[in-house]
Amino acid sequence: MRQGSSATALRKHEPPELTTRLHIDQNDPFFFDHPLDHVPGMLLVCGAVGLVRAGAGGESGDRCRAAMTFRSICELDPAPVVLVSGGERGRIAVTQGPVTVADGWFEFSADDDLPARGSRTDPGRRAPANAALVHRSRDENIMIGAPEQGDGHVTAAVLPPSDGHALAGRRPGAHAVEYLIEAGRQFSTWLPHRLGEWPLDAHMLWIGVTADLPMRLPRSLPVALRWQQAPIEGDKAKFHFDLIAADGRGPVLGSLRFASKMLGPDEYARFRGDIGGER
Repeated sequence: MRQGSSATALRKHEPPELTTRLHIDQNDPFFFDHPLDHVPGMLLVCGAVGLVRAGAGGESGDRCRAAMTFRSICELDPAPVVLVSGGERGRIAVTQGPVTVADGWFEFSADDDLPARGSRTDPGRRAPANAALVHRSRDENIMIGAPEQGDGHVTAAVLPPSDGHALAGRRPGAHAVEYLIEAGRQFSTWLPHRLGEWPLDAHMLWIGVTADLPMRLPRSLPVALRWQQAPIEGDKAKFHFDLIAADGRGPVLGSLRFASKMLGPDEYARFRGDIGGER
């Protein structure tokens, strides 16, 4: 992710402890793809991913397991601070003044079962999902193809962003953790709207994400996210997605879990007003 010159990364002791103050650019074409009254969760995730990567010294393992829980809305000001402690495994915290807005953990491990290179025919970029259903306005920020239903599953192709995109990652030729998580977030947004009848003007509060993802999966292997279809009821949703080859063959490559809550426009306005009063 792009950060301003005020960002700092300070190694304090071993195991390493790193901090960075995130730069909030409301003109950023991805993170602020549309107007927001708060810092988006993906900006916090990307800040944590970058700092975890720095803490590992560029020698991270083949697979990363991690989780983040969002405990409070992150306001636009003051700039949040990300803290990562540990090298191969450790803790994550995102604070804003005295408030912990998110926290979690991570660990790296070896994985001898990952494909060394893509061996399937790339079907080309799929038609993207409907922008309104994934809460995006720019086509280049849509990370999933239009989901397809069949055999009790719903499957969405992952659409890697172009080079230079905020989520393109820093490892050429490999699927980036950043856009795989964003693809899962968009899929977890599409499903409640399309299959759970959540209205399009609903606000979705991201509660948490858990990831088990390969770090060196060749980008030449097209991938997709697959969800075993189940009822979506009420104003809360939880999803487990398998990361698979786009052609459906071979073993499961990783997984993502998402939890979110829906608020209607009036309920969201009251919720934001209550937070403003508390702060």
